[in-house]
Amino acid sequence: MSTLYNLLMSTFPTQELGLSSPEDLFDIETFLDDPTPFYRFAKTLYPGKVIPSASHRFLAWLNQRQMLLRVYTQNIDGLEEQAGVMESRVVYAHGSLLGATCVNCRATYRADEISDDVQTGKVPLCKRQTNKKKKISTASCSPTPESSSTNDASVGSTRSLRQRTVKQCSEGDAFEACRKAGLCGGVIKPNITFFGEKLGNDVGRSLQKDYESADALIVMGTSLSVAPMSKVVEFLPQHIPRILINRNIIHLPSASTGNPSDPIFNACLLGNCDDVVRAIEKQMKCNSEATTEHSNSIFHTTAGLVNEGSESRPSGSILLFAGAVTSSPNEPEQPPQKLIVHCDECQIEIKGPVYCCKTCFDYDLCGVCYPTVSSIHGEGYHLFEVEG
Repeated sequence: MSTLYNLLMSTFPTQELGLSSPEDLFDIETFLDDPTPFYRFAKTLYPGKVIPSASHRFLAWLNQRQMLLRVYTQNIDGLEEQAGVMESRVVYAHGSLLGATCVNCRATYRADEISDDVQTGKVPLCKRQTNKKKKISTASCSPTPESSSTNDASVGSTRSLRQRTVKQCSEGDAFEACRKAGLCGGVIKPNITFFGEKLGNDVGRSLQKDYESADALIVMGTSLSVAPMSKVVEFLPQHIPRILINRNIIHLPSASTGNPSDPIFNACLLGNCDDVVRAIEKQMKCNSEATTEHSNSIFHTTAGLVNEGSESRPSGSILLFAGAVTSSPNEPEQPPQKLIVHCDECQIEIKGPVYCCKTCFDYDLCGVCYPTVSSIHGEGYHLFEVEG
């Protein structure tokens, strides 16, 4: 997220948006209080402003050759699909900007349907026709008790949505006009997970399904510091090769199991991701086995790469490309990053011990919730292990 926050600071200083910190832009309570700051900045994020990179196109190329089982991504821009990866092959850990939902009536929208408002910095309001026209001057923009669901992960705020009123929204006149015309007028929220919302279990469900089918894992352009993606490397079967494509070596976060110094990747291709995947794709196109060996040929290709795009010959399992960040022998090795984990019950970041369910993927509890929730989770049959 640091790159995103840097973009925010260079485009709109937080004071100009009325925010106390960059993180507030993606805070669910801030959004529900007033979505205006988010949508003033959103035009720099939404599809159309950014185009897929060579790395995205490489994933699409693997997909076309039926060599891609799944893409698990923390990104919200939907560039994998824009590059040509099938929608069914992409799992968004934090949601995607490709869709949006009205916080009032739950009507769904595609990104292109709200694009005009987003590109002009306006808050998009729901245009779904209601049964009757109303004249409202200070009505709520938020869901009624009947339309709100406590189990809806896309809203999931710790504050009741009914507290948000038109007076708190700069689009109040537009809302009133919508209601006069018999339209819903609710604020449309992008289908991404804001801070304070519960993560969906799409990653866990899909990993359970892919567990037996995966025959290689590529980790690309990440620090592996945020759950649930940080846990994927250890979750998959140990016998499948793991390949890192990144600017620098990464270690599992310190809250993960195992010895942090143990190597977790069979091959590390360090450098700019776009340069690395171009070299892999070029080599694979010359490899007649690529169409039959599937993802194992990707692993074999990394072992055979010597000169294509690289600045040095491989040393063991490490191959250096332009843009690689390496430490000198005299520099101390960077310690593993601290894993950021949120309690699946109260949604608060866990600062102390993490109680991890050993049956479920990425189900964690804090010390406050653990005593009561662990006794009913999995009907009391799931075991927990303390980490951190």
